[in-house]
Amino acid sequence: MSLSEIQMLIIGMGLGAQLMNFLHMRWDAQAARRSTAASKAARKQATADLFYSGFRLYRLKSRSRV
Repeated sequence: MSLSEIQMLIIGMGLGAQLMNFLHMRWDAQAARRSTAASKAARKQATADLFYSGFRLYRLKSRSRV
């Protein structure tokens, strides 16, 4: 191999490593966004479940008084 080929090989390996680091960073950021969105949706669902169960108890108590 000539000197220029060795230099190109080293540069290519370095660029490939940097590209893979960038891709992993991007994939981790996407996973974090998805995880945040899923946790917000789960929290909303839990809040709605809590509200409706409390509302159901309220209606059952008001029925028994009548």
